[in-house]
Amino acid sequence: MSTDVKGLLQKINFVEADMELHKQILFSIPSENKAEMEKVVNTIADLKRQISNLRDQIKETDEDEYNKIIAIEQAADQFRHISKDKKFVQVNTLNEDRHCFITFNDGTRQDCLVAAKEENGNWTVLTLEGETKEYPGSLIQ
Repeated sequence: MSTDVKGLLQKINFVEADMELHKQILFSIPSENKAEMEKVVNTIADLKRQISNLRDQIKETDEDEYNKIIAIEQAADQFRHISKDKKFVQVNTLNEDRHCFITFNDGTRQDCLVAAKEENGNWTVLTLEGETKEYPGSLIQ
C-alpha cells in the first residue's frame, strides 16, 4: 500500500472519529433545541462528504487498493451479519494481536483480519483478501 493511500486512510479514520463524536453530541442535545440539532446534522453531513471525497482520492491514486478496501468492507459487513447468531468464545484480530491466522490439520495456514471460534468449535474468518469464510472445527488444529 502506498504512502499516499495510507495517509488518505488515516484521514478517513480521523474524520470518522470526529463524525462519531458529533453523533454522540447530537443524541445529547435536548429535543427542543432544533437549531443546534440542525447545526450538528449539517456537520455530520459535511463529514460524510469529506469521507466520500477521500475515498474518491484513494480510487484515483490506486484503484486496485480501493477495490481491495471495498471488498474488505463488504466482507466485514457479511462477517457481522453471520456473527449475529453465533456465540464466540475466542476472537483474534490482526489489529489487536498483530497476527491473526488459523492452522488447518494438514499444516496449512490461513492468515486473516479476524478469526472467531464458536462454542461448538467452528471458526468464522475474515481473510486478508476480503472474504468471509466458515470452517468446521474438525478442520482446524
